[in-house]
Order: sequence, then C-alpha cells, then structure tokens
Amino acid sequence: MKCGIGIVGICLLLASCETPEPRPLRHDYPAPPSVKRMTEAGACQGGGGLAAKSLPLPKFPRRAKRQERQGWVVVSLDVNTDGSTSNVFVKRAAPPDIFERTTIRAVQNWRFQPPGKTGLDGCLVFISYRLGRVRIGQ
Repeated sequence: MKCGIGIVGICLLLASCETPEPRPLRHDYPAPPSVKRMTEAGACQGGGGLAAKSLPLPKFPRRAKRQERQGWVVVSLDVNTDGSTSNVFVKRAAPPDIFERTTIRAVQNWRFQPPGKTGLDGCLVFISYRLGRVRIGQ
C-alpha cells in the first residue's frame, strides 16, 4: 500500500512539472530570392566557373546575434585575372542595413583560382545569416 501511494505521489509530482515551450525566435528568416533569376545573361553565378582558394566567412554581427536577427545577402563581385575580387557590392539584402557591411568586408578578401585571361564579371553569391551562423549558398 505504501509503495502504491509513493508511486502515485511521484506521478503527480512529474505531471505538475511542465517542460517549457521552446522560446520562439524574435525574427523569422526572410524568404530568400532566386539568385538564378537575378543573374544576367552571361554573368557568372557563385559555384559555376569559380574555384575558391580562400573564402573567409563574414562574421555574424554581434548586435544582430543578440537581437536574434536573421537574413541574407546577395553580393555581386568581379573576379580579376589574378583571382582577387573587385567591384564588390550588395545586390539585395533582407532585412536591409544589418548584414551588408560584414559581407562586403569578407568578400573583398576572397581569393579564387585565376579564372582566365579576362576574369569574371558580375558574379552573384548568396550568403545566409541564420540562427547565429553564416553560410555561403542556399
């Protein structure tokens, strides 16, 4: 009898302990664009024709991480004949004015295998900033 009461007591105690609901993120991940649709005819798209030598990832901005911000950037760049990058600019970003600066800073330091005698112009690369992590590509 005492054993039955003890088991019932434990069951009641466990039933009263609720598992907290996972805390929702303050900011959802914005819907990404189709990079293929953004690519102009003849322009390169990240992954095609590019052979990376060094791709340091952008840093996730501390303030954005603290505020649980998420987003993405589509960056345009030219690859010079020596494999360095130039003409780096943000083509689109969501949300605006959060991830652009760190993206440009990192992409300016990227290095590729020399792409040939003429280089590559207008290459588009998608970079996601999600759950505190940075990733290249969709």
